[in-house]
Amino acid sequence: MLSRLPAFLAVSFLVLALPGCQPPPPATAPAAPLAVVSPLPADLAAALDAFRAEGPKGWAFTQSTTGGGRDRVERYDPSRRGPARWTLLSEKGRAPTETEQQRYRDTRPPFDAAANLASQLDRASATLVARDGQSATYEFALVPAGEHDTAAAHMRARFTQDAATGAFTRVELFNFQPFKAATSLTIQEARTTLLYAPPSGGRPALPLETSLHVRGTRFWLSNFHQEVVSKFSDQADMSAAAAGAHSPSP
Repeated sequence: MLSRLPAFLAVSFLVLALPGCQPPPPATAPAAPLAVVSPLPADLAAALDAFRAEGPKGWAFTQSTTGGGRDRVERYDPSRRGPARWTLLSEKGRAPTETEQQRYRDTRPPFDAAANLASQLDRASATLVARDGQSATYEFALVPAGEHDTAAAHMRARFTQDAATGAFTRVELFNFQPFKAATSLTIQEARTTLLYAPPSGGRPALPLETSLHVRGTRFWLSNFHQEVVSKFSDQADMSAAAAGAHSPSP
């Protein structure tokens, strides 16, 4: 499971590994093919190799999540150890009691686990979706997570790279056609979007917002729709703080 990104974002990555996916409903006619980018530009390959969906190591942040029945504000501090790295600041507008704080920390993982999305990309499938003077957007097919993963065939990832810095400012994971995640569950739409502030003033690219949109059908009759958004603020380099040079992001 992911520990530095909201749980809903973990779900969007884990859908790629759902076993036993059934054949999808009939797809609409495919769009005109995009030009394949081969080989990858050196700066794009380097950025993918270094990409961390959850942001750079050593940075603290405040995460505010709304939607899907949640209204939560929490603080992550990598200078602390284990579950104590996470502090629940408020739940539905109310500060937690000591008991609630402990219960919250008991749900936190003892170690961080990175979401290695870049390793799921089929780099040979890269196509150029858009380019202007400020950025370029590339689309990738996804590599199945295992022999039972048939969801990946219906998903794509798009990375928007800032021309000035080479950093990614937007990453999207989405399905391009409906598919059955289980016998009783059909995913019509699923899109996770990650937004980043480009590097500036000596600091690296930092997460700004993640959002999840999911729409589907359960048991052929019950429709569901969920929107969840997490925003990140008060980011600070705690590795610099440990060295006596605390530097919150602008």
